[in-house]
Amino acid sequence: MPDPPLDFPVSVETEDTTESGGLVLRFRPVSRREGEFCEISHRLASAGAWALELDAQYQELLRAGRSPRVTVPGLRRRLAREAKRQTFAEYWELQYSVGELIKPLLLNPPDLADLYPFQRQGADWLAGRRGGILADDMGLGKTVQVITAMRLLFNRADLRTALVICPRSLFATWAREFRRWAPELCVIALSPPAHIRETAWRTVAGSCHVLLTNYEQLRDPAEVLKRTPPDLIVADEAHRLRNRGARITSGSFQLEPVRFWAITGTPLERDLEDLATLLSLVAPKSFAPTDAKLHPSSLRSRARPYVLRRRKQEVLEELPPVIDTTEALELSEAQERAYRSAVREYRLKRQGGDELALLTRLQGLCDMEPQSRESCKLERILDLLEYIRQQREKAVVFSYRLEPLHELQVRATKRWGEEAAVLLVGSMHNEQRDKAVDYFRSDAHALVLLASTRVGGEGLTLVEANHVFLLNQWWNPSANDQARDRVLRVGQRRKVHVHRFYCRGTVEENLQDILDSKREIFNEAVERLGQDENSVWKHVLHEMGISRLLAD
Repeated sequence: MPDPPLDFPVSVETEDTTESGGLVLRFRPVSRREGEFCEISHRLASAGAWALELDAQYQELLRAGRSPRVTVPGLRRRLAREAKRQTFAEYWELQYSVGELIKPLLLNPPDLADLYPFQRQGADWLAGRRGGILADDMGLGKTVQVITAMRLLFNRADLRTALVICPRSLFATWAREFRRWAPELCVIALSPPAHIRETAWRTVAGSCHVLLTNYEQLRDPAEVLKRTPPDLIVADEAHRLRNRGARITSGSFQLEPVRFWAITGTPLERDLEDLATLLSLVAPKSFAPTDAKLHPSSLRSRARPYVLRRRKQEVLEELPPVIDTTEALELSEAQERAYRSAVREYRLKRQGGDELALLTRLQGLCDMEPQSRESCKLERILDLLEYIRQQREKAVVFSYRLEPLHELQVRATKRWGEEAAVLLVGSMHNEQRDKAVDYFRSDAHALVLLASTRVGGEGLTLVEANHVFLLNQWWNPSANDQARDRVLRVGQRRKVHVHRFYCRGTVEENLQDILDSKREIFNEAVERLGQDENSVWKHVLHEMGISRLLAD
C-alpha cells in the first residue's frame, strides 16, 4: 500500500509558461502548527528545486526541436513496465512527468512495520553508508531491504536517481517488488539494442527514479552514465563483478556514483582477489583490487565495516524446519545396459582427453536413458508428486540438464493434466518465464514447476511450494543451496522437504564419496573457477582421476 499524503495539506500551484516551454512551481505549505512545517521544509525546498531543475532540462530539449510535455498531473501514478523498445520514439514515451518525480518528497516517511526487525536493520545500514555489501543468507529478503533503503533516501531528498543492475531475467522480479514496497517510485527497465543505445540512455536517464538494466549494458557504459552517473548503483547478484578482468567489471569502474551497494547471498569467504574487487567498487577510496595481496585476516578485518551478513538460523527463529533427504536409487535395466556399455567402450578405446565427455555422458544416463526414456529418478519423483498432490501442496524440480525436465513434463501431463506441470527453461522469453512463474504461484491446479537450475536457481521466490527436488546437483554446494532457497526463505510457513538422488554403483555415488572427503579442495576450485563448468570438471578429474570415478 502506498504511504498516505502528508498529514497537513500542501498546495502545489503551477504557472504554465507555454510560450517559453517552461514551468514554474510554487509550494505553499498549509500547517496547523509551525513545527510541522519545519520538519519537512527541507524536503519541500528540495522538491521545488528539483522540479525547476528538471524543467530546465526539458527547456533544453525544446530548444533542440523536441516536444516534451511538462506537467504536474496531481501526483498521479503510472505503473512501470519492462521496456522492450526498438526505436528512439518509443523510449521517449518512457519519460515521467515532473510531478511524479517529486512525489516521494511529499509523502510521509516510509512505514517499516511490515518488515522483520533484521530487515529494518539492514535497510538502515544501507541507507546510512555510501558503499556496502549486503551479503545476507539466501532467502532473507535482500531485495526488500534495498528497496526500503532507497525509499528512505528518496523521501529525505538524499537521492534522486538510482541504477539497479541485475540479470535480465530478474527485471520482472525487481519491478514487482518495487510495485509492492515502493509504489511511489517511477521504475523503468532499460536494455536498448546497440543501434539506439546511446540515444535511449540519454533520453531516459534522469527522467525516472530507478532504472533497471542488465550487466551486458555495462560492457561499454553509455556516455550519459559516465558523464552524469546516478546517485546510487545497486549491483544484484554482485558475484558477477568479482572478476576484475571482465568487461562488465571494468565498465563498472568507469562509473562514479555517490553510493554503490553490492548485493550477494554467496558467502564471502572466497578468493581474496574477488573480495578485494567488490570492496574496491563499493569503497574505492579505501580499497583496491591489489588488496588481494594482503594477509586474509588483514583484508577481512578492514572489510568488516563494509559487509553485513546474517544467516537464517540467526535471525529467523520462526523459519520452518527442513527435512533434507538423499536417496540411493537403482538404475533401470535400460539405464544399466547403456551405462555399462559406455564404460566398456571407453576402456576399449582408452583415448586421452575423452574423460570429460565420458563423465558428462554417464551423468546423463543416471538421469535418463535417451532411447527408452527410462529413468529411475523420474519414476521416484512421480511417485512422490502423487503424494504431494494428495496433500494439496506444490513442488519445484531443479535440473541442470533439460531433457529430463521435458520428459517429466510429458509424464506429469499424461497423469494429472496439462495444468499440472509448468516448465521454466532458458529458451523461454522473459514474458513467458514471468507468466509461467505467476501461474505456478497462483493457480491451484499447478502441482510442479520444472525449472532449469541455471534459470530458476537464483532471484526467484517460490514459497508457494514446500518440496524441492534436486534431480541432479552441481558440485558447488552453494549453487545447490541457491536452488533450495528459492523455497526456503522469508514467507515460507510450512515444513520444507528437500529431495536429493544419486544412482547406486555409478559415478554419482563415487563422486559423492570423493567430494565429501575433498570438500575443502573442491570448494576452493569452484570458487576460483566460477561458472566455467568444464574447468571445474577438469579440476575434479585431475585431482581424483577417472579410474577412481569408474571404480566398481
